[in-house]
Amino acid sequence: MIAAGLLYLGLFVLAAGMPRHTDTLLGRRHIAHLIHYAPALGWSLILLSLLGALAVRDWPRALVAWFGLMPVMAGTLLLGLTFGAGIARTGAVFAVGLVIAGSFA
Repeated sequence: MIAAGLLYLGLFVLAAGMPRHTDTLLGRRHIAHLIHYAPALGWSLILLSLLGALAVRDWPRALVAWFGLMPVMAGTLLLGLTFGAGIARTGAVFAVGLVIAGSFA
């Protein structure tokens, strides 16, 4: 759960760092000077999700699951960008919930 949540959040932050998606995903209230750090933060979250997948006892299966989650999370974000930013934002809130729930499980 933690790896899936971090993966979605990393992709969300990467997309939010792109100039054409910033207003769509974050609205007009975004802090312009923090957007410059979005690529580094996004890639860091993706790397953390990979490390989280590798930190379990059955890491070969978790690695395959992580590679399977990549297109699912990217597709969900892409559909959110295509049909409405509310879907992508709701996914980000859900991803934070997955990370929190996974840390207590």
